[in-house]
Amino acid sequence: MRVHAKGDRIVSVAVLDSHRLTLIALVPDQAISIFERFREFPRFGEAQHIAVRNRTAAERTALAARIDAAVSASDRAVMLLAQGSACAAAAWWARLSPKAYTANVAGALLVAPEGTSSHNRHFAAPKIGLPFPSIVVGADDEAQRLGVEWGSRLIDGPLLSAATAPTNRLRAIIERFTSAVVERDVDAAYRIIQAIGDA
Repeated sequence: MRVHAKGDRIVSVAVLDSHRLTLIALVPDQAISIFERFREFPRFGEAQHIAVRNRTAAERTALAARIDAAVSASDRAVMLLAQGSACAAAAWWARLSPKAYTANVAGALLVAPEGTSSHNRHFAAPKIGLPFPSIVVGADDEAQRLGVEWGSRLIDGPLLSAATAPTNRLRAIIERFTSAVVERDVDAAYRIIQAIGDA
């Protein structure tokens, strides 16, 4: 919890509540999600999983529509989770979607992204930063390069499969990230309150 005071008055109080986030996980088609194990941590709730299929333009259009629908249906801020080749799909969606959709995304956790496969060439998008905070977790040069391209914070370390992914580490990264998002929003609100002053 964080409290801001102005003189003798409390002007804002922020409490991190991860139930106020909707987790949407993008997972390569036919892959086992490393995020499935969040069922062990009820505090987060279950992530909504979207399989990434991109063999045809129609599949990519359907994928974008599924992400749009999941994000817009949430009555809470969204955290995107993606693994492997699905990270390129998350970046593609974020870069090409209207602000009306991306504005509801508090951030993204992109684990072990792959950037050179033919699978990812279908997700070509302008090389600009993502429109929301993001973290890339990955040890190889390609993951690091993509993290820089996407404007992401980089965390070194492989998390490659559902069987070996250290769930506690993923959970800790998400908790720290959501705390940082809340702190950023509180700081922004506090600056607005300070600028307005007493009306």
